[in-house]
Amino acid sequence: MTTPRSARLAVCLGLLFVAGLAAAAPAANEKPAANEMPQWDITRTTQPEDLAELKALQATVKKVVDKCTPATVAVLSGSSAGSGVIVSEDGLVLTAAHVIREYAGGGKGQMEGRALPFTAGKSIKVMLADGKRVNAKTLGINEGLDSGMVQITDKGPNNGKWPFLPIAKSGSLQKGLWVVSLGHPNGPKDGRSPVARLGRLQGSTKNVLRTDCTLVGGDSGGPLFDLNGNVIGIHSRIGLPISQNIHVQADQFKNEWDQLVAGEWVDKPASLKTTTAYLGVVFPDDEEEDAWLKEVEEDGPAGKGGLKPGDTITKFNATAIKTVKAFRKQMESVKAGDTVQITVRRGAAVLTMPVTLAKRV
Repeated sequence: MTTPRSARLAVCLGLLFVAGLAAAAPAANEKPAANEMPQWDITRTTQPEDLAELKALQATVKKVVDKCTPATVAVLSGSSAGSGVIVSEDGLVLTAAHVIREYAGGGKGQMEGRALPFTAGKSIKVMLADGKRVNAKTLGINEGLDSGMVQITDKGPNNGKWPFLPIAKSGSLQKGLWVVSLGHPNGPKDGRSPVARLGRLQGSTKNVLRTDCTLVGGDSGGPLFDLNGNVIGIHSRIGLPISQNIHVQADQFKNEWDQLVAGEWVDKPASLKTTTAYLGVVFPDDEEEDAWLKEVEEDGPAGKGGLKPGDTITKFNATAIKTVKAFRKQMESVKAGDTVQITVRRGAAVLTMPVTLAKRV
């Protein structure tokens, strides 16, 4: 249930962070306190409880953005544009595989044409945070995981070195943790630095993180940071709504680092089929809750199949579903294009509907 207090905090968060991290005006009854800004605990998983804590979170996020912006880039591959992050002084860039893939017909993304065989070494451009474009080439990809690597071939500005950010261990992050995403929504714009968005970790698996950071096309391949300014993920799949997004865990890049640097095309692991199958629904945040539908995208697979907000999924094909977690487990066994039988409880009625899964954009 939303209380007036939590609603006010939510409004404050939106006003402060979406509007460019502008400083909050003090309340009329607030006394100035020089040098008494509280410090935000970067491991905290709850909301700020008052204006002082909100300002502390804001100050921490601003430090992260200032630290991370110089290493956040746009990746320009043919007619496609995505984002990326420099992670070594010699100019290695992490991005999403679909950002540097080529598609039949010169399409700009996965949904616009058939993917062509991948070959490393393609010449591309990388646009820095200040708008300067430098030369680069593609290295390796893991198409199933949607991870990719690029090498900047020009010399860096600091004695040949590039500004870069460290990769953090992302496997033990707690749900609710505050995170910052950077990227180039709708593609890079002249005179615009990478755009920052604040969000929280909604869940994770061995391979991916889920957050409510607001992302759109062009953000793919961009970095997700903890509040230390470490890279914990790379934007992969942008969901509907745009506040339900998937990021490849940074740990996964480490696991196949040598292969990516060598320019290899890593095959798709069977366990990652879930990254391409898309239903078009929003579940409760708690994965142990019943799998009831908070939202249903009307034009998505679920909406077209007849599912409605408020429905509770009770079966996936022949398997009983009791929790959100159990439903997601079943999604790992299917792929885009499969038609599945979904049984729901709608009031007193029990309905079974065929739903054809789509490919996530």
